[in-house]
Amino acid sequence: MLSQNSVYIDEDFTTMDSISYYKKCKGITKKCLQYKTDSLTVNKLSPMYRFGKLKVDEYDQIKTLIQSKSNNTKENKYIVIKYYDSIFGFERAEKIHAKHKITESFNRSSGKVYVRQVKSHPFNEDIFKEERADWQKRREKCIEKYEKRYPLDFVHMYKTEENALSTYVDFEWIKDQGAFKNKFFDVQNNYNLLIIKSDGEYFLSGGHLTNSKFEKLLKTDDWTKFKADLEASNTKNFTEGKGIFSKYEFYHNSKHCF
Repeated sequence: MLSQNSVYIDEDFTTMDSISYYKKCKGITKKCLQYKTDSLTVNKLSPMYRFGKLKVDEYDQIKTLIQSKSNNTKENKYIVIKYYDSIFGFERAEKIHAKHKITESFNRSSGKVYVRQVKSHPFNEDIFKEERADWQKRREKCIEKYEKRYPLDFVHMYKTEENALSTYVDFEWIKDQGAFKNKFFDVQNNYNLLIIKSDGEYFLSGGHLTNSKFEKLLKTDDWTKFKADLEASNTKNFTEGKGIFSKYEFYHNSKHCF
């Protein structure tokens, strides 16, 4: 059941009432996060996408760091970082699997939160290893595809790990010592992808855009139109979105590279 003690927080970290919170959660470019303690449920409204610009020295530091860690030695136009707060081994995965037998979900149309019992599928260490191997195979295909097609470094980065690295065979991870977490990924579970151009402009995503929509960013030097589309999706096109942020019906997670 939902906690009796709940607090609702806006994008600027100010408190708000639950009705306004769930109304804003219907926005296509909004992300509604929930964090629980023993006595409190924190509901946090966050932007799902964000554009920004790095200073020259900031970009140079990031570029130097990525080049020192990556096997890709080409002079690239883009840095693409897929970010994970944590990666974990079987013991943690088993606990998460058990926890997910009961889920809470927010319905954007009705503005209501639903609690439901989820039918559990079999899970053991062999299945865990198979899933990790399948994930790695799909990610390696994504890296090969996009590093070949576009001038970019495609990096997979993590902040913490729990007996996990040994479950990935010859897969290139880069550990974040805290700089990326503090600069881009400070709100847990909000953003998980960062694209940085050589001029320092960057795009953060915590949503599910299709590969083709991300490719438009990689094909376009001037992101002015995309910024305008995001602004429109945040305001007058609140529930339907605009441009690459427009609503779409079909999303195939296993083929999603970004």
